[in-house]
Amino acid sequence: MKIKSFRTLLLIISIAVVQPITSNESDIYCFVGDAGEVNPTQAMVVEALANSDCSMVWHLGDITQLGVQSINDPELQDSFLTPFKPFLETEIPFYLTVGNHDYKGDPTVYLEVAKDYPSIHHPSNFYTKQFDKLCFFALDTTIFDKLYYFYKRGSQIRWLAEEVERMKDQCEFSVAVAHHPLFSSGDRDRANPQLAIFLENYVFGTFDIYITGHNHVLADEGDHKKTLQLISATGALPGGSPLETDKGKFNIETPGYLRMTIDGNTARYEFVSAEDNEILWSNIKVGSGLR
Repeated sequence: MKIKSFRTLLLIISIAVVQPITSNESDIYCFVGDAGEVNPTQAMVVEALANSDCSMVWHLGDITQLGVQSINDPELQDSFLTPFKPFLETEIPFYLTVGNHDYKGDPTVYLEVAKDYPSIHHPSNFYTKQFDKLCFFALDTTIFDKLYYFYKRGSQIRWLAEEVERMKDQCEFSVAVAHHPLFSSGDRDRANPQLAIFLENYVFGTFDIYITGHNHVLADEGDHKKTLQLISATGALPGGSPLETDKGKFNIETPGYLRMTIDGNTARYEFVSAEDNEILWSNIKVGSGLR
């Protein structure tokens, strides 16, 4: 009798071990960028995120306006950790990417910040995060935007190509997050040539959705090479929308963030106003994983 009970226990344990961890279809992925300026807009967006139903938040770069030189730099406290305290206290997972303003200082400082704050995730300036068959790729686009960082590009390109190939069969839906868009219907028209080459060759046509900051708007720019480009960059400094938006596109300069749910290969996304929690725009993207 004891042997039979022991075998039953082993069977239960083995089933528990091999059973894959699945992501919750009710998880809500939120995105905000360009939130490094201390002002009423920043406070409004932080409060909106702290009171949201987001399961996690991705920061799309320009974490601080002046960049930080070290973990003890007052700018880190003044522009990020103190203003974001109401959100950080919720312990909602916070995934960082770096932008051009972060390169005014030393962006590797955020690796140290992540070690001190359990809810902040930033293992590298480029990294992957997988939730069952949903795959996120966080990229560093500033090194392609600024010519003098050319020596940093090779390692990320090699890493990206290898990771895409390794994870192709694991991803039912794919999202790349970074700071710079390829194009915009607003004031900033298009990425410079060296950044555009990188994005055309390694992002567009590879991922289902590309989500960025930099242009201080909330925007749905539509598909290019079957990759949808979204911009969520009104964390502190809205501005840059066109006088008229093309039919089928959305581009507005108002404080807010992007909210998304993903079920299998289908993403449902909406731009949310930080002022009154109103849904400003919503749409659906059906993806195909990594291509």
